Amino acid sequence: MLFVTREFLLGFLPIVLGAFYLASMLDFRKFLVPILLLASIVFYAWGNPAQTPILIVSILVNYAAGRALAHPDLAPARRKVVFVAALLFDLGLLAFFKYTNFILENLAELFGSAPLHLGIALPLGISFYTFTQIAFLADIYAGGHRQRDLASYGLFVTYFPHLVAGPIIHWRDVMPQFARLGRKQEPGVGQTELKATAYAPFLVDGACLFSIGLLKKLLIADQLGVFVDLGYKAVPSLGFADAWLLSLAYTFQLYFDFSGYADMAVGVSLLLGIRIPFNFNSPYRADSIQDFWRRWHITLSRWLRDYLYIPLGGNRASSAAVYRNLFVTFLLGGLWHGAAWTFVMWGALHGAATCIHKAWSGAGLALPKPVAVAVTFLFVNMTWVYFRAPDIATAHALLRTMASPHLGAPGLMYAACPLLLLGAVIVWLCPNSQTIAAMQWNGRIALSGAFAGAASIVALIATNTSMSSPFIYFNF
Repeated sequence: MLFVTREFLLGFLPIVLGAFYLASMLDFRKFLVPILLLASIVFYAWGNPAQTPILIVSILVNYAAGRALAHPDLAPARRKVVFVAALLFDLGLLAFFKYTNFILENLAELFGSAPLHLGIALPLGISFYTFTQIAFLADIYAGGHRQRDLASYGLFVTYFPHLVAGPIIHWRDVMPQFARLGRKQEPGVGQTELKATAYAPFLVDGACLFSIGLLKKLLIADQLGVFVDLGYKAVPSLGFADAWLLSLAYTFQLYFDFSGYADMAVGVSLLLGIRIPFNFNSPYRADSIQDFWRRWHITLSRWLRDYLYIPLGGNRASSAAVYRNLFVTFLLGGLWHGAAWTFVMWGALHGAATCIHKAWSGAGLALPKPVAVAVTFLFVNMTWVYFRAPDIATAHALLRTMASPHLGAPGLMYAACPLLLLGAVIVWLCPNSQTIAAMQWNGRIALSGAFAGAASIVALIATNTSMSSPFIYFNF
């Protein structure tokens, strides 16, 4: 189910909110976690009934492994066996569904045989719920967590605001909040009674964020997507200006699509009184590639740091090993995004850039901030070409055109210029969505209402006149 469909906006969300708040008001708080768990399973199964058993099996296996790891009498050797077995299960499941066809295709090309494609469908959100559970098991193995009941764990994995495209939530972020749902206390405050006004700040912030994200998706990302799709179908015939406009169109489409989803995820969760982490913090204002990754897909960056980079040795190794660890982390991060050489190239370029930045800053060198922001953005823009292109050859063709200046007005892509200008103004001159939602002033409720009203009108028009486009990160 998509956040931008009528089924969600007019059916699923009102029903879930109604059931949630009715149970709260009637003091049936023990049903809140089951209500959210059932809603999350329905949300996932709505358009993916055949893939739902895969999710359920993954949850049951990891829950059983977690219970075993949390048992105080389990011998250290057996704990290690359980942890490694669960890790192999998770990575094996992800590898089978995500990388089997990629491996078979490359083996066929290597040996000159006919390609074998098994037609394996990628389960929606498998990358996200696999990483979520690996982190959970790793923390239990390290002795940092006590296992919870199956319903709470199931909700932790399937919680519908984050399930299919992030953020990658950590158990420390949400498990205590799920536990509070069953107790008679105001969310995040600790009073002994739940009052109707307890959720008011959550509702205002949630409506504001959800509406901003919806407007980002429908008014900017989806409209730019039309130009991007047309442009990538005509890469060989594009001129210099069109090639640059195409690259910028995708750069802004991806930003407003993914940050729009992230805003909506945080917003709809706030409507339920649960805070999940923000995933974006104005990444195109970054003044280095390291700063970019502190701002873009924040929860993935944190996961890669904590569960890949640091276990590889992090900064505690020799200089050469540190650079290796950085590069390998980004290379695998690129492969996590998709089973294609374009993603491998994208990850490798970001890994190389991070190593160069480390050496540059380690030597005490620095650029003026406006120049650093411009250089970082241009690098990110050019590497997004690999992220979007269907293959390496197409990416190289577009980049060659972008690197071959010549006079000539844009043709195919000129109509995208107003949207690009609007996107640039929002990205570099306006406060970001979390800043707007957190503003403490008398008009914040009216502002949230205005955003909600505008988003409702736009959503009703968009869902009535065209097919809703999936979020880009649904593919990962």
